[in-house]
Amino acid sequence: MAASPSTTNGTAFVTVTAKVSIVMGIVATLYAAVQVLVALLVLHGGATDSVLAFLATQPSPAEVRWVLSHLVAITVGLLLVSGAFLAVSVGLLRRRAWGWWGFVAFLVLGAAANFGVIAVIDALFAWIDHLPKAPDAASLAAELAALRRLSLALAWATAVAFGALHALIVWQLCRPHVRAEFGWVQRSR
Repeated sequence: MAASPSTTNGTAFVTVTAKVSIVMGIVATLYAAVQVLVALLVLHGGATDSVLAFLATQPSPAEVRWVLSHLVAITVGLLLVSGAFLAVSVGLLRRRAWGWWGFVAFLVLGAAANFGVIAVIDALFAWIDHLPKAPDAASLAAELAALRRLSLALAWATAVAFGALHALIVWQLCRPHVRAEFGWVQRSR
């Protein structure tokens, strides 16, 4: 008996999505591992201590000092998240229910995080605006204002585009014939 077109499309969709995500997960995990190594090297060299000492004399946000003082923990966290994404992508490829749930969670949280980045970008530029200004820095201030607008516009466009893409993928993964690949049987009504 031949597979129905909807089952074939669902299988191809899940397989391609999972394989692309596995490649992205491998790249992200390797990148995060390099970040951990760099963070360890920076901390071993004592560069963070000198930067923190300098920032203590400047009007810098507490968040900046916190990030610098927890650099290794943050990079290890990113490594764990990247490894978890890789694992759920493999679970998705193998049609495991936990892979489906984990992948959907990553898509939803990833879309939400893109909107969170907008606030971070805005806060960063607000901090830069409050730094002491040189008397002849009027043109620099104008350039920074334009850069802020451009950065926020691009961040919004990216967040909306990736939010729509993630929503489309989640919608496809929630269709009955795709969910059936993960062992969920559609109940008759």
